[in-house]
Amino acid sequence: AILSMSSGGGSTGNTTTKPKQKGPWVPRALKKRSTEFYMASEPDVKVEPAVSSSSTAKPAKPEADSAAGTWNGAADLDDLADDQPDAKRARPTSDDTVACKSEAPDEKKDEIVEAAPRLAAHMRSATKFNKVAAMAYSLLEAGRVTEANAAAFFTVLEAGMHDAQRLRQKEFRVAYRRLYNAACQRSSMFPASVQATLELWQVRVLLQLDLYTDDTFQFTACIRKLRGWLEKLPCIYPALEPTDVKHMPEEARAPWIDAIFDCAEVAVMHYKYLWAKTAVDMLVKSVIDRRQNFSEEQQRAIQTWNAMSKGQKIQRQQEAARSYKEQTAYEKKEEEWRLSDVKSGKSNWAKDSKSGVNLGGLDAWAAKQFNN
Repeated sequence: AILSMSSGGGSTGNTTTKPKQKGPWVPRALKKRSTEFYMASEPDVKVEPAVSSSSTAKPAKPEADSAAGTWNGAADLDDLADDQPDAKRARPTSDDTVACKSEAPDEKKDEIVEAAPRLAAHMRSATKFNKVAAMAYSLLEAGRVTEANAAAFFTVLEAGMHDAQRLRQKEFRVAYRRLYNAACQRSSMFPASVQATLELWQVRVLLQLDLYTDDTFQFTACIRKLRGWLEKLPCIYPALEPTDVKHMPEEARAPWIDAIFDCAEVAVMHYKYLWAKTAVDMLVKSVIDRRQNFSEEQQRAIQTWNAMSKGQKIQRQQEAARSYKEQTAYEKKEEEWRLSDVKSGKSNWAKDSKSGVNLGGLDAWAAKQFNN
């Protein structure tokens, strides 16, 4: 009876519940040695000892390095691949990781030659162009591109010019200028077969990008260079040919004509600015004198530029004539004497003897004639 009363009292008065366990179950012996073991949150992952602070293991590189345009090898090419969901992407096993680390690098393989086809493929994509161009620029600046792999690297540059109109977009101009300027400055390391293409890019890429400016002196200098390249094309009338001019071979003119036309098209876009009108008028005059070299579509555009230039010139002449007609007779004579070559400077000896007024150059001459 006493036992039953004690058991009944204990069941009714002192009811206790066990707290719920947080996380996976771990033996008590391992809990006491938590500083020596790393407890994984997933039960399938093996428990590995933690690395001490004195370990010489190198920390992982942050993702910002690839975004900044530095070249990190094949890892950057994998990042440039099309994004896939994590469930479809194969995860490397521990055995594969150990095997990759144990393999010795092959000194005979050139990393630039192997990566050039994948870089060229990504270079054609507008969404990846800036990042790939920054990687290619870092390879040039770091001296990784040599005479041995320059031919393979040139295919990357060719892929960037797959869409020549892309460089006109504002978000791509800086990347195009940095990459192709660095390549043209190192043209000596490229094969002789591509030297003509590099020279062409100096006009089609660099000169065209220099035209996007609001500096009058820079714009005028670019127009002067462009007119110099235009003079290497024959004129429609031989009498208009400048003296001592050598024309480029006819078989090599086709790419140059397209490059010159692209630059001229960008220059005409600045015709809306007053400071660019004179330079553009001279350029259009040079282009219209050599219009037979361009295609039919390009000639139609050139005729439109010429009509615009002539229309603006006639309008300016009419405005000047209208403003001259509105002047009075006194204002017309005043303007005439202002533009004349008669010296109107004052001198000490040209004074009226009676009034002492300084008569000026013309009045002094009249006073001298009167005294004579």
